[in-house]
Amino acid sequence: MPIFYFDLRDSDAISVDEVGMRLPGLAPAMDVAMRVLNSFAIQAEGDPQKSYLLEMIIEVRDEKGNVSEVTRRRATRH
Repeated sequence: MPIFYFDLRDSDAISVDEVGMRLPGLAPAMDVAMRVLNSFAIQAEGDPQKSYLLEMIIEVRDEKGNVSEVTRRRATRH
């Protein structure tokens, strides 16, 4: 199974995953990244000090260096 790396990025910094996770393919890796972003959103609900978690981006890298991006944008009302 290939190894996928999950780099966390926000407007100020990037945290590079140097360990990675063995998964059967890109689709499961993207699912993991989306679950993490959803977890961040739950943590940020009702806590203005954690609002930065709503702007996180996860870059999913494979062993060859190919990158896919998973984002979760905050909904806005008009």
